[in-house]
Amino acid sequence: MVKGRPLGSKNKSKLDHTTQTRLRPSTRSHGTDLDPRDSGRATHSGEGDSLESPSGASSTLTQLVAGLSDSELDSRMASNAEPASWRDAFDAFKTSLCKELEKGLETLEKDLGAAIEQLDVRVSSVETKQEEHSNGLRRAAAEINIFRSEVAFCREEVNRLERQSRRCNFRVVGLAGKSPEEDCASLVRSQILSKFPSITNAVEIEKCYREGRGQPNKPAHIVVRVASHEHKVDIMKQRRNALKDCPFFIVDDLTKRDLAEKRRWASQAKSLWDSGVKLRFYSGRWRGSLGEIYYFGPNP
Repeated sequence: MVKGRPLGSKNKSKLDHTTQTRLRPSTRSHGTDLDPRDSGRATHSGEGDSLESPSGASSTLTQLVAGLSDSELDSRMASNAEPASWRDAFDAFKTSLCKELEKGLETLEKDLGAAIEQLDVRVSSVETKQEEHSNGLRRAAAEINIFRSEVAFCREEVNRLERQSRRCNFRVVGLAGKSPEEDCASLVRSQILSKFPSITNAVEIEKCYREGRGQPNKPAHIVVRVASHEHKVDIMKQRRNALKDCPFFIVDDLTKRDLAEKRRWASQAKSLWDSGVKLRFYSGRWRGSLGEIYYFGPNP
C-alpha cells in the first residue's frame, strides 16, 4: 500500500461510486449500514473503536480509497458490480468480435479471389508461351529431320560421284619398287599387265602413281587408271588366275565409304563364299550373282 499518494481524477470517480454504494441508506433500525471491513480498517488505522456518522465514514472511506492502488481498486469495484452487466458486456464484445471476424473474412476472400484471378491470367500466359515454344520446337525438329535427310542424300551423291570418277581405277597391293625414281607405269606394265596376254597391248594407262609412303615390309599402293572401263573389268575378272603365284594382288579402287561398307560384312561374305554362296562387292554394296543387293541383316 502506498501512503501519502494524491487522489487523482480516476480515483475520485471510483471513490464517488464506491462511496455511494457503501453509504447507501439502509432500512435497518440502527441507522447507517457500514461495511464491517471498512469499520475494521478504520479501527486498525486508529480512528476509534466506535462507528462514525455518515460524514465521518465518508471521510474515512476517502482516505482508504486514496491508499489503494489502481489494480486493488478495480478488483474491489469488480467484486461489487452486478453480474448481469459483465455478461452483457461479454455478449457485446463477442458480437463485436464476430462482426470484425466476418468483415475480415470477407476482405480476405476478396483479396484471395483477386489473387487467384491474377494467377489464372499469369498461368494462361505461361501456357500460351509454352505452347508457342512447343510448336517452335516441333517445327525445328521437322526442319532438322529434313536437313539430315538432305545431308545424307548429299553424302550419298558425293560418294556416288567419287565412285564414278574411280570406275576405271584399280590398285596394286604389295608390289615393291626398285628405286625412289621408279616409273610406276613401266613397272605396272612389266609386272602386272604382262600377266594378261589377251589385253597386254590393248590396255592404255592414263595415270599411275603410288599413294602414301608405305612401310619397309609393306609397300605403298599403286593406283592405276586405264583408258577403258572394259579393260578394267577384264583385268578384275582374270586377276585371280593371272596373279595366283605372285606376291602382290589387285583390288578395286574404292571410296572411303564403300571401303568401310565392304569391311563391315567381309567376314560374313567369306563364310558365305566358303558355303557356296558367291558374292561380289561393287557399286558400294555386296551383291549376288545376278547383281541383286545381298542383305546380311534385316532388309531395310
